[in-house]
Amino acid sequence: MGGGWKLYLNVAYLAFATFIFINFRYLFWIVFFPFILLLSIYAPVGMIYGGVDESFLLALFGTYGGEAREFFGSIDIRYLLSTIFSVFFIIYLRVSKTSSSIKFPVAIFIIFAIATATGKLWGIASTSSVITMLKDFKSSYEYFKKTNIHIVKPKWIIKSIDPKYHNYVVVIGESARRDYHGVYGYNINNTPFLSSVDGVIIDGFNAVGLNTIPTLRATLNHERDFDLNIVDLANLAGFKTFWVSNQGFLGTHETDVSIVAKRANFSYFSTHDKINASHKGEENHDKILIPQIAKILNQQINEKRVIFVHLYGSHPDACRRISNNDYVKYSDKATFNINCYVESIRETDENLRQIYNLLKQNFDTSLQSFSMIYFSDHGLTHDTSSNQIKLGMHSSPAKQHLQIPLIKISSDDKTRQYIKNESYQNNFAQSFAKWLGVKVLNFSTTSDIFEPIIQDDITNSKRLIKNKNDDLAIDISKFKKN
Repeated sequence: MGGGWKLYLNVAYLAFATFIFINFRYLFWIVFFPFILLLSIYAPVGMIYGGVDESFLLALFGTYGGEAREFFGSIDIRYLLSTIFSVFFIIYLRVSKTSSSIKFPVAIFIIFAIATATGKLWGIASTSSVITMLKDFKSSYEYFKKTNIHIVKPKWIIKSIDPKYHNYVVVIGESARRDYHGVYGYNINNTPFLSSVDGVIIDGFNAVGLNTIPTLRATLNHERDFDLNIVDLANLAGFKTFWVSNQGFLGTHETDVSIVAKRANFSYFSTHDKINASHKGEENHDKILIPQIAKILNQQINEKRVIFVHLYGSHPDACRRISNNDYVKYSDKATFNINCYVESIRETDENLRQIYNLLKQNFDTSLQSFSMIYFSDHGLTHDTSSNQIKLGMHSSPAKQHLQIPLIKISSDDKTRQYIKNESYQNNFAQSFAKWLGVKVLNFSTTSDIFEPIIQDDITNSKRLIKNKNDDLAIDISKFKKN
């Protein structure tokens, strides 16, 4: 609905509506109060993330139990209390209301409701915002149902296959901004492995969405088409495919990610592992995936392999992503959560080092060459509304929310290359095919995210940026000991 004077007008609009409806008993309880309840349920979330839209609802439908608990646990208690107070105050006004002349406020209310129904009066959308929310909910739910019944029919047309390596690994990080990585210049060296290993470091890779579902839909599927997903591309090219994930899986319900994950010859989800499954609400750390990757590499198979590894990474709450308790020694309360975020990236760096070591050991013993790609699905934006600064989804995301790491490490790398470019996730499938040595007839043009080029932002991802100011990484080095 917007901030500033527009927000105050919307509040006045709600106050007028309350003043009117408390005078009509049945209309209040049958029409107005259910609306207030609906508004109140979302209000604590909206204070942080802004208005309801399709991307938010798709993320909601694709959230599993563990994520949901963390999501609601991250909401500021002040927002919850203010919402609860508002609901009871409105009930109090209805129960204790006194008679009054309401002809004039009714007239004002009707005029304002009609005028804002389109959302075009001064950019105010008091009435239309509710209509839009209901429409978005309906379309998102229909999309979710359509996704669940979709039958994947691969449409890849392969022209030739000439792989350079034996083992390929794609590591998908979570919520990790590029500027908080030491390898990209952050003041704390929280990436000792990535900062020293030979490979290709891309500075300019961009997400095309604000959360996991839209970003990975674009990354894992050419033109967002499930029938052109990269797992099936590898399958059709003769690779043995594996999907190893620490992200949740909904079981009877599919998401954009799980549809692609299930196309692999073998899939492992830590949340389905009865031995390693979470207990008493505790989440598994990403290191739980390392033994699974080791098992895959120890298999004696002739086919070349593609292993997809989906981390939990730096997903909020970042403090729960860390497997040791050293982070609690951090002294500054205001930036305590930033410290956790920085350490969660260090944790990811350590997991990447262990995956690399497994590949290197396999190369040394079996002479199986390898190549590994690491990127994050999206970043986050700072929330400075409370005394403790946090990184999360925000109603006004900045450009840094879309700026993510992209690094490629191969067994034949002899140097470190830093490449500046402007590249986007929706071109990943093309680069993936080239990386595997597979030529297909499905690409009208080819554009490699690992080249020093400027790609077109064909998804118009910049439209997602609401905060035009830089949301720079916060330097906490003076509070830490490296």
